[in-house]
Amino acid sequence: MADEVVQDNVLPENPEELNVPQGEGFDPSKMPSLEELLKMVDGMQDMSEEERNELRAALLKPDRVTLTAGDYIVFITMISIILLVFAFFGYKLYKSLTEKDRKREEKLKAKQAKKKK
Repeated sequence: MADEVVQDNVLPENPEELNVPQGEGFDPSKMPSLEELLKMVDGMQDMSEEERNELRAALLKPDRVTLTAGDYIVFITMISIILLVFAFFGYKLYKSLTEKDRKREEKLKAKQAKKKK
């Protein structure tokens, strides 16, 4: 039983046996409209009526994304964290550059003071 190969889902060797719609007005790169999808569902004879009704209901169900206050809070928190990281590194860069500039000026003043003596 385990050694048997299931051949139910094997594609036929001849592409014409696939029953893919072809001809005038068929563009495989174009998404079918809702009406065309519903006609295709009605034409599926190997599905039970209950499965077809479920598929029709799923196609007709609007996909609306509703955002809650929690979603906005998470979004604002993430943006705030990113901004804080940028501010932290910007501050560190500023401090490093000003410290470097201050040390250079101190060194220059010490050199000038040494020359005056």
